[in-house]
Amino acid sequence: MAQAGLGEAQPAAVNLSADPAWSVYAFERDGVAYYQVNDLAGQVVLIIANIDSTFWTLPAGKAPVRTSLPSRQLPLPQNSRRRTVFQGPDFSLVVHGEGREAIWSVESASGGK
Repeated sequence: MAQAGLGEAQPAAVNLSADPAWSVYAFERDGVAYYQVNDLAGQVVLIIANIDSTFWTLPAGKAPVRTSLPSRQLPLPQNSRRRTVFQGPDFSLVVHGEGREAIWSVESASGGK
């Protein structure tokens, strides 16, 4: 995990994305892990922070993004395209749908949301 560069368009960090339409970068500072998702233009779309099994979003990016977290689950759109953007050992970051209607979801490795 990188130690600096959070919020940058092209941080000096490894792209961990499982989907070529997105870039995912991981950072760590003071025991908190941060996962930043950028679009292909380098714009920050969202940042998820994590300590143990607790997740929250940071107010990053130019537009608000709907995010379903294990502690605050949103209803996911039915029959929408589901894409895994990041797959880590403890959780996955999945996007359901496209554009402004998309909902990002943090899903635990055990299969639940």
